Amino acid sequence: MSRRTHLQNVLFYLVVIIILLFVLGPYCWMISSSFKTSLEIQGMKPTWIPQTFTLDNYKEMNKTVPIFSYFKNSLIVSGGTMIFSLILSTLAAYGISRFRFRGRNLYVVILMATQMLPGILFVIPYFMLFTWIKNTFGIPMTNTFHGLIFTYTSFALPFSILMLRNYLDSVPKSIDEQALIDGCTRFQALYKIIIPLAKPGLAAMGIYSFIMGWNEILFATILTSTKTKTIALGLLQYITQNQARWGQMMAACIIASLPIIIIFTSYQKHIVQGLVAGATKG
Repeated sequence: MSRRTHLQNVLFYLVVIIILLFVLGPYCWMISSSFKTSLEIQGMKPTWIPQTFTLDNYKEMNKTVPIFSYFKNSLIVSGGTMIFSLILSTLAAYGISRFRFRGRNLYVVILMATQMLPGILFVIPYFMLFTWIKNTFGIPMTNTFHGLIFTYTSFALPFSILMLRNYLDSVPKSIDEQALIDGCTRFQALYKIIIPLAKPGLAAMGIYSFIMGWNEILFATILTSTKTKTIALGLLQYITQNQARWGQMMAACIIASLPIIIIFTSYQKHIVQGLVAGATKG
């Protein structure tokens, strides 16, 4: 190994270590603070290792804020968003990938254009739409789980459709044709043949939709009440005008991050394959 190659390897690992410190540092501090007392967290000499180890933050966090109820609400909303996004984006992406129809390219351009608009622009239109639905059909949309699921699904669909379309383009059309020759319908070919081949792409898009529903806070602030409040909003309740319960907030943040960590750890291989294929195939 030449001296130049050795220096390049050293610099590469040094950059990796620095990036890991920036990424993992806050999370490690959050874990450490969840086992500290409030006085120690607000002390003048913070330390990584708790000087007074305590589990009180985990014991008291649900008494101060009903964080477990909000956790359940987020699971319902995020899970519903993921399911509907996968179903609708799969059908739409398959249609765009396999069929040629008038307006196809324009539809793809519109999907891309939606990604340039900030979400705050849609707050008032969505609120007016939900009011119209309630007045016209008698279906309440605000302060409901299905209202949030509808909102988050609509935001997740454009990106999911585009990425899945790119992934399905990498699957040869001859596979569909062979399935049709063997007697399958279009839906059977999609369900029995294409979807199993597209598992990495579906996994990536499913996780993307789940995280969107789990972390979103703007629309959750406007469209939810106490019964439908999500965990992202619940975390803010640990900060009041009179007192900030940092230890309990850190403990609740650990609980809130567990589903994402478990999902990413379980489906890491599929997620990476799906994102890479969806980003490079055109």
